[in-house]
Amino acid sequence: MNLTEAAQQLGISPRTLRLAVERGEIQAQHPLADGPWVFHRDTLQTAAAATLIERVTSRNRQPAVPNTEQATFEFSST
Repeated sequence: MNLTEAAQQLGISPRTLRLAVERGEIQAQHPLADGPWVFHRDTLQTAAAATLIERVTSRNRQPAVPNTEQATFEFSST
């Protein structure tokens, strides 16, 4: 399967999966320089894939600064 299909199966973005492949966390083949990444279905069921999914889904999605504490900018219209 290609990068988009593999990412959909894992429930993560294609960019996240591509970066994981480039870091060596997930195995994939890139047979042609301008061609698609190729993933084996078995690779998506490995412990490495499960670790990646857990890391991505467990990220703290809270904003760094709560909205009530954010400063507002007022710009002059002149």
